[in-house]
Amino acid sequence: MNLNKKVFLGFLFFIIIPLFVLGTAVYSVSQQLIEKKYGDLTEVTLQAISRNIYYMFKEANYFSDFWMVKDSVQEIYRTMDQVKANETLSSYDQNAFDTFLRGSILTYSPIQSVMIYNNVGKLFSAGRTSAGALPWATLSQSTAFQQIEALNGSPLWIGPSEYKEFGTARGEFYQARIVKDFWTMDNLGYMLTKYKFSELDQIFKSFNTENSSRYLLVNKNGLIFYDNKQNLEGANILQLLQGKLELQKINYSFQSNFQDEKSLVSLYHLNLSQMGVQDWSVVSITSWKYVAGELETIMKLVAGITFVSLFFALMYNLVFVRRIIQLILRMLSSMKKVERGDLTTRMEESGKDETSALARGFNSLVARVEDLLDEVKKQQDRKNKAELMLLQAQIKPHFLFNTLESINVLAIQNQGKKVSQMVVRLGNLLRIGMENREEISLKQELDHLRSYLQIQEYRFEDRFHYTIEAPEELLHYDILKLTLQPLVENSLQHGIEPMEAMGQITVHAQDEGESIGLYVSDNGVGISNEKLAKFHYKTELETPLHEIMDGEERRGLGLSNVADRVRIQYGERYGMFICSQEGAGTTIKVVIPKKGRIVG
Repeated sequence: MNLNKKVFLGFLFFIIIPLFVLGTAVYSVSQQLIEKKYGDLTEVTLQAISRNIYYMFKEANYFSDFWMVKDSVQEIYRTMDQVKANETLSSYDQNAFDTFLRGSILTYSPIQSVMIYNNVGKLFSAGRTSAGALPWATLSQSTAFQQIEALNGSPLWIGPSEYKEFGTARGEFYQARIVKDFWTMDNLGYMLTKYKFSELDQIFKSFNTENSSRYLLVNKNGLIFYDNKQNLEGANILQLLQGKLELQKINYSFQSNFQDEKSLVSLYHLNLSQMGVQDWSVVSITSWKYVAGELETIMKLVAGITFVSLFFALMYNLVFVRRIIQLILRMLSSMKKVERGDLTTRMEESGKDETSALARGFNSLVARVEDLLDEVKKQQDRKNKAELMLLQAQIKPHFLFNTLESINVLAIQNQGKKVSQMVVRLGNLLRIGMENREEISLKQELDHLRSYLQIQEYRFEDRFHYTIEAPEELLHYDILKLTLQPLVENSLQHGIEPMEAMGQITVHAQDEGESIGLYVSDNGVGISNEKLAKFHYKTELETPLHEIMDGEERRGLGLSNVADRVRIQYGERYGMFICSQEGAGTTIKVVIPKKGRIVG
């Protein structure tokens, strides 16, 4: 059976018929689906409400945390501690503290009053109204006091009517906490702050624009201390939904009769313990008539649209899909040829619609794959060569052996200080060479180079002098590891070693705007034009690896490899430039971008 018939029969038996049967079955079980779907939607709403409540308490905690550690607030406690038990604060202190609290903590609009207690119960309070402060005896004997002590400085939030001694006014919440000395962490006393969160009404109102749901804020005992309809505050929801609601669950939905009306009840636990809120939950109660009536209408509309869509889909399958299937079959045949390695395969391009664009895209893709395969091969060759040469750039055995031999000679001559210096410099050289990072700071690169040259001074005594200069502001920029040392090694071995006169090597860095110029100069024998031409970086990239490695062992990374590494790492704008004349010396310039500057 060809693909056209398979698609048509599949469309008929796996789409049209199942959807027809499914639509009939869905309508019969719509009650259960409505409960589940609306429950999920309510859970999302309750999650959003939870986030808003979280930010409300977070903002209040942040404001409290900010002022609690201020010297001016902590000074109040210290002043209260200095007052004897049978005495009161002076009028001056009372006025000063009242003025300060009104200009600091009480500037936060939800805060109605703030009560400060020292460790022995002495009290000072300030507020927006003349309402009295909670006495120390009432606070210390309340059931909430043990929780305040246990939290040891973290805040405890108390809802309206949750503890009778704190008051039952609507929307009034209390934050209680221990205040600690900022420097010693000793307990200075206690702070009780009363909040009036009018923002709660706005939060629930924004998620209940049609006033179709009732939202309750309850604690772990079922006490309702907030009701957006305001007539159930102070009641217990466990008594209103006897045997139905399980507050220990995190979140779930169920059907139940609430006040003689069938409703959908959803519970969402507020995970705000880090904010000082202990096991509060949000309960949503929505009339089932509102839930089912709206969704049933939507389901009928969707069913009608589905049948119409299926009819047009069938017509579309008969008219258009067949042509697309034929294109797919041709493309599949071409893809099999490509899989076998025939990258010359091309599809016939006809027409001006998307199918012809797809054919052109396939042809372009195959051509691009062919080009990329060639590029990948070249890049892999380049990587292999660069990695192999980089390994060769690590301290060469002959250099290491010569250095150790020099150390041995110095040791035999009992020149302990020089031996120590040689060992330290060799250690620095090896440490930089074994760095796992591909890039290091210019300062580290120059330190590595300086260690290398200091070792070479012992080996080639009185054969050369060197200078290394770099502006301080350039030292923290990044550079590829082992960029300069191979160039200096080249100058020593190929420029200065063959000559009899005193050699001079100069290394300096120069700020060139968006880039850094690094110059390595020597007064050696120079490079002939024939040899200079061989150092072009592309020459080595296009040379087979076995030809590069044949013959005498290469010394250092080589000039071409340094240029390749810089170009590969930083792009075509950067690289290496060589200026040389036989008998007059050589100057090599490496250009790198400014990147990776460490500030501070």
